[in-house]
Amino acid sequence: MLSFQSLILLIALASAAMLSWNNWRAREHAERLARDTCKRMGLQFLDDSVGMKTWRIVRDADPRTGLRKWAIRRVFQFEFSRQGTDRWPAELSLLSGRLLGVEFNLISDSPATTPPVVPRHDAPTRNEHDTAKVIPFKKPPQP
Repeated sequence: MLSFQSLILLIALASAAMLSWNNWRAREHAERLARDTCKRMGLQFLDDSVGMKTWRIVRDADPRTGLRKWAIRRVFQFEFSRQGTDRWPAELSLLSGRLLGVEFNLISDSPATTPPVVPRHDAPTRNEHDTAKVIPFKKPPQP
């Protein structure tokens, strides 16, 4: 016969195993969705993997019945490339296995990943004579 503590421990271990297996399946699904999205947009999906950023339990309205139910919202991170030489972060959001959206972040905080700014060759260079052409704005006199 199982004691009460053994039963609680068994339920906790089974719940942890079920949650891990569910997270593994969601990660595989997110990886397929990220790969398909990058392919459809003409981008290169880097490292062939996604990583879970956050997950939380939320209340969601069922689209068919309108009833609110508990669901798990997961956000996965992955990286993509536009030309093959750059690397950009992106996020994919799932709600109980349903794709909420994919956000491609083309503005990065780290200067190593931002593309270099190449100056145009036809743009004139500034020198001391350019400042002489500026007319300062003056307020009209008050009556």
